[in-house]
Amino acid sequence: MSIELTPEQEKQMQEQIEEAVCTKMAWILKTMKEHFGEEAYQVIVKAQGEMIREYWRKKAENIEDNSIDSLIKHVWEPHIARGSEYTVKKTESGFQINCTKCVPLEMSRRCGITEQMFYLACEADPFITEGFNSNIGFKRTKTHMRGDDCCDHFYYYKNISK
Repeated sequence: MSIELTPEQEKQMQEQIEEAVCTKMAWILKTMKEHFGEEAYQVIVKAQGEMIREYWRKKAENIEDNSIDSLIKHVWEPHIARGSEYTVKKTESGFQINCTKCVPLEMSRRCGITEQMFYLACEADPFITEGFNSNIGFKRTKTHMRGDDCCDHFYYYKNISK
């Protein structure tokens, strides 16, 4: 017997699964920190960074467009569908994104895993960018997960002639 889910039920189920996976990963990370110290976080970031870089390299290759516009479309637009809020401003030197509502932050607060989620989610950003296009630079000076009022992602081309 199969049960047909409404789009809203499917979305809720997806969110519950994501929350459960993130909570489990955060528990593992917290346990590793207790046993091995702060360095455990850096080991996890490096390990997941390799995986994330490769995933986004292949994604850019498959969509055949590794521009900043395409990066924003594929990284940020899915966040809108989930309830995040951000603005994009094109400047002479790049693209400034200010995220003022972050669904992963809200979930991490509900689950009490904000410290760990910073390493699982936010620390992935440079690897995403590098994998998508090694000529795209990334800067961030504010992060919601660290208590700032927004996340300020800035994307720019390292070498404009490429």
